[in-house]
Amino acid sequence: MFRSIIRQMSSSSPSTIGPVEASISTKLQSTFHPTFLEIRNDSHKHAKHAGMQGASNRTESHFFIKMQSEVFNGKNLPARHRLVYNLLDDEINKQGVHALQMKLKGTNESIQ
Repeated sequence: MFRSIIRQMSSSSPSTIGPVEASISTKLQSTFHPTFLEIRNDSHKHAKHAGMQGASNRTESHFFIKMQSEVFNGKNLPARHRLVYNLLDDEINKQGVHALQMKLKGTNESIQ
C-alpha cells in the first residue's frame, strides 16, 4: 500500500523532529500501518497560552494527526480516538503532550 508521511512546518516551529514526535510517528506506523499519515507539531501556536505556563514541555505539547488505516474500517470516531489515545498514553501522561487533534479515516473513506 502507498504510504505518505508528511511533516508540515511553519517558520516558528522547530526544524527538526523532536523525540516525542519521533515516538508518536514510530508507534502510529508500527501499530496502524497507515496508508496515509501526517503529523504536524502545532506546539508553537499554544506555547504562550495560560494553560501552558509552567509546563515542562512547550515544544512538543500539541500535535495534529491525520491518518488513514485499515484498522479504522468499521469503527466509529470515538473508538478510533480511543485506540490512538491508548497507544500514546506514555506521551500524554509522562512526556507532556497536552493535546491531540486527530482526523482518522478508514481505508474505505476519503482522507480529504
